[in-house]
Amino acid sequence: MNIKNLLIMWLIGMSSFSHAVEEVVVTPARYSQSLKDVVPSLIIINREMIERSPSVDIAGLLRWHAGLDIGRTGGIGQQTSVFIRGTNSNHSTILINGIKMNSATTGAGALEMINTSAIERIEVVKGPRSTVYGSEAVGGVINIITYGQGVGSSADFHVMQGKYDTSEQSVNLSYGNDRASGDLSFSRLDTRGFPARSTSNSDHGHDNETFDLNMKTKVGTGELSLGFWQARGNTEYDSFGDLDQDRKNNILQTGLTIPMSENWQSTLSISRTKDEVRQNQSNFLGDKDFAYTDRVVYDWKNDLTLNNNVLVLGVSLADENTDSLSFGTTYREDTDIFSVYLHEQYIRNGHSLSTATRYTDHEDFDDAMTWNLEYGYSLASKTKLFASIGTGFRAPDSNARFGFGGNPGLKEETSRSVEAGVRHDLNPLTALSLRLFENRIDDLIETVAVDSVNFVYENRNVEKARIKGIEFSFSHHSGPWDISLEGIIQDPRNETENSRLLRRAKRTLTGSLLYKQEQYFVQMNGLVTSERRDFGGVTLSGYGLVDVSAGYHFPYATLILKAENLLDKEYELASGYNQPGQSVFAELQFRPVH
Repeated sequence: MNIKNLLIMWLIGMSSFSHAVEEVVVTPARYSQSLKDVVPSLIIINREMIERSPSVDIAGLLRWHAGLDIGRTGGIGQQTSVFIRGTNSNHSTILINGIKMNSATTGAGALEMINTSAIERIEVVKGPRSTVYGSEAVGGVINIITYGQGVGSSADFHVMQGKYDTSEQSVNLSYGNDRASGDLSFSRLDTRGFPARSTSNSDHGHDNETFDLNMKTKVGTGELSLGFWQARGNTEYDSFGDLDQDRKNNILQTGLTIPMSENWQSTLSISRTKDEVRQNQSNFLGDKDFAYTDRVVYDWKNDLTLNNNVLVLGVSLADENTDSLSFGTTYREDTDIFSVYLHEQYIRNGHSLSTATRYTDHEDFDDAMTWNLEYGYSLASKTKLFASIGTGFRAPDSNARFGFGGNPGLKEETSRSVEAGVRHDLNPLTALSLRLFENRIDDLIETVAVDSVNFVYENRNVEKARIKGIEFSFSHHSGPWDISLEGIIQDPRNETENSRLLRRAKRTLTGSLLYKQEQYFVQMNGLVTSERRDFGGVTLSGYGLVDVSAGYHFPYATLILKAENLLDKEYELASGYNQPGQSVFAELQFRPVH
């Protein structure tokens, strides 16, 4: 039987189904929305999916979704980048429990420092979110949520062992009642690794320890929350020799939510984010390079519900400090960023209209005004149409202004994006969606050779990009079977040079097939992607991957076997850097209390 006939059977052969509980998300607009009312493209990866996934790190989890291209300079723990819908890697805002972790020295978030064992849920919004989250969110947002919302007690223990001497141990404890709740987790990951570069003979390992604590308690009619997340470790790599660096990322946040009236809820929150990189070997000048980010954000958000309207009004003040030394170039900057934002959603008779605007007063750049307009309409219970238009911006990071090739006169990068699509439920178990999008980005920053003989370079706003494409998805759930397909055809083009943007594929197709019973499951993931360009005019060949996982549930434990790159394919995500070969991992999850 061929694949076409199988798909036809899946589409017409269902006879029973159950109604799902309505799902609520916060990431797209920073207020609670029913999933069915969300207009932008949204990916949700919950804890059950993470545990079943054949992937053992966050790069592996994300790459199974079309529109998320991954760049990585080696194996687990090596520098990892994500390109959302063809935008740059520093055009994505990375959040931990809603708090931005992006470095202010490079503009990117350290995805490689995030252990999957501490993740409860991942929400990815594709499309501009600068109006919601400020600078960097030109391509989208990845929100990594590390705690649950359950009531009662639970204890989870996890151990993993696999190829390249990779091991992980973790413990997750939680407790909750009507008045208070808390989650505590700790994990340790260690891998010997393999040679990161194709020209190297030395293994490049990585170790990571992650601690996460989240607590909530009732205070009168309000709620007080406290959270602390920290990841610290060491990464070995190859850069004209074997080197290593220490990394530490932490986020401390607290918030107080008070119901001012029946329809008005006010939240005051304070967060502090630190990103630290310290080189353990001296450079040719005898110095040890480092890069620090220290960001404190004060945010006051007010949510008002008026009949069919949701209105959000808030102000935010960020104090951002950076300190860096790199090959003799040093800087120390202190920047204040003030923002006022207003969001509104109106829902009635099948119509959903969302508007948002944000005014940003950046100490080092011109004032920025960003906005989003999103509209959805349900033709019937089975079909929904949606359209959106929005703008984004990215303030140049400190490295671009004061590091190698630094130019203090840089302007912010700006974008305008449009999108339209349709979602249709063929039946209660099967859904199809189709989206068209275009994103135009102006004043892209490029490092220009001023005097290549004497190695004089300067960062300049010289480029424009236009990214247009179509993405589609198919999902079906029937009895023990789950099947999903996602695909994207895009043209991420540098209009200034009339060339394709680097490390981004034009065509990607991903799929997942899951067979699940009460006692066991088997899952297979597949990916096919086209060739990509890289630095120096190099072409990275297209490739296909197959990963498989299988698990068996005992009364208090689950044993899972995972096989990554089952067919042992050789491929590159960055020119000259190796990727893992066929790798097998065994995991044991023990739940004495749940």
